Amino acid sequence: MDGDGHEDHEEEQQVELSEAEYLWLQEQMKQLQAMGVADDDDWEDPTGGPLRELLDATENDDAEKIKEVLKNSCFPEHINGAGPDGDTALHLSCLYGHKGCFDALLEGGADVNCVNKQDGSTALHDAAAGGYLDIVQVLLSKAKEALLEKFDEDGDTALHNAARGNHLEVVQFLLDRGANPNVQNGSGNKPLDEAEEEPVIALLKPLTKA
Repeated sequence: MDGDGHEDHEEEQQVELSEAEYLWLQEQMKQLQAMGVADDDDWEDPTGGPLRELLDATENDDAEKIKEVLKNSCFPEHINGAGPDGDTALHLSCLYGHKGCFDALLEGGADVNCVNKQDGSTALHDAAAGGYLDIVQVLLSKAKEALLEKFDEDGDTALHNAARGNHLEVVQFLLDRGANPNVQNGSGNKPLDEAEEEPVIALLKPLTKA
């Protein structure tokens, strides 16, 4: 209250955005929605709960929980079900390198050929990006499709991802299995162009056409 007996009211500060800033913000929201990030709360579990439990257990690296959840009658039918961002539980296990979860999911019937319908990535893309050689080896040994040739929405193959992460052993293994070092992604880059560390560059350079 001020000296005149009137109450003081703090003025609410409003942030005014320029037209350019507003358009930029709108574009970011569209991209988040396209990635499935902005509408996570709107995602409905088609199983009524077990699929979400499976995805959460995988993210939390809880292989025992996965085995328990997979006893639900909705599996194995929904074991390849996608979460809010399009990733299946197997994608997540490969993304984080959770080998125990990966093994439990395969045992439960997960499909190594599954594709994220939002970004086009395979579990191999995720494992290669993280440099998880043991998982990459298993995926390719069980694949029924030509996973090495699959590209995601950015045009990246698993080899692009491995090269970008400078994962020398994974790059070498993918090449040994027949990965093409001359495929260009959506930006026109070959795997060599994505590599930054000398050992990976030295491996890819002789194999890359000018």
